[in-house]
Amino acid sequence: RGMGVRKGVTLVVGGGFHGKSTLLEALQVGVYDHVPGDGREFVVTEETAVKVRAEDGRPVTGLDISPFISNLPQGRDTTNFSSGDASGSTSQAANIVEALEVGCSTLLVDEDTCATNFMMRDSRMAKLVHSEPITPFLHRVRALYQDKGVSTVLVAGSCGDFFDVADTVIKMQEYYCQDVTEQAKQICKEMPSASLPHTASSFPATAAGRKVEMSCLQPRGKVKADRDRGILYGETEIDLTCVEQLVDASQTRFIMDCLVYLGNKQQGSVTLPSLLDQLEVSLSSPSLSCPLDLVSPWAGPNGAYTMPRKQEIAAAINRLRVLTVRRG
Repeated sequence: RGMGVRKGVTLVVGGGFHGKSTLLEALQVGVYDHVPGDGREFVVTEETAVKVRAEDGRPVTGLDISPFISNLPQGRDTTNFSSGDASGSTSQAANIVEALEVGCSTLLVDEDTCATNFMMRDSRMAKLVHSEPITPFLHRVRALYQDKGVSTVLVAGSCGDFFDVADTVIKMQEYYCQDVTEQAKQICKEMPSASLPHTASSFPATAAGRKVEMSCLQPRGKVKADRDRGILYGETEIDLTCVEQLVDASQTRFIMDCLVYLGNKQQGSVTLPSLLDQLEVSLSSPSLSCPLDLVSPWAGPNGAYTMPRKQEIAAAINRLRVLTVRRG
């Protein structure tokens, strides 16, 4: 016996302390295999699922966030957006677009760690403020699935407007899951929302893919994994605190040495998906007694690594403050 979560838009609702975020946390680490008998092997998640959130202050480099944010003041271009200190809404938009760039097919979202203005906008505020550059996630989540095939599991404890766009609504009651989809859809009929657009829109096309200038991955000085989710990388730091699917310091160490390896071995400019695919091929070489030792700076075996997913390697590259990219 068990419960499966269908593809599409799934809403997880319920009162405070009833297990909504706990369920999502189980799903976000369900991308990893677990030892039989430790309990966690009962939660299995599609392997490309990415937990996304707001991340104030993170760097963003040359990214097209126009599906969510456009028409910024002073005519700032959001099809090639860069910032060394992204806001909550721009950082969350960037996190979603970056996840899609490396093949994510499931987004995991908890409203507790989201930018409120990015998630939804009520009709009263829309009537008062006309020049809003943000297209809320509420208006895009349906098109993400229909046009891109990207599912979403969203924890929402306060905004019922998401009932309209959900395929499945799960209610957490004292850590038990209840399917309340029919009740939610009935509420939509009885209490229509004024926050949704009158006509459904498709997910906008984005600009040509970015190419990473490989020279920017060469650190100017020493490198050190100084905590579970942080890397001192030459003269800069890669802050991975909000990359929640990193679960062990040994993954961070591997990512650190992986970036140095890529900076030394690769030349020119390469798209991020191609770069990660090439790395995966190299790691699977039969000449390696241990695939992880490919990136080790030491001649002998290195027992201090655990393999992260390509999504977390990409997250580290995207948070490098000296990252240089070009289009096309």
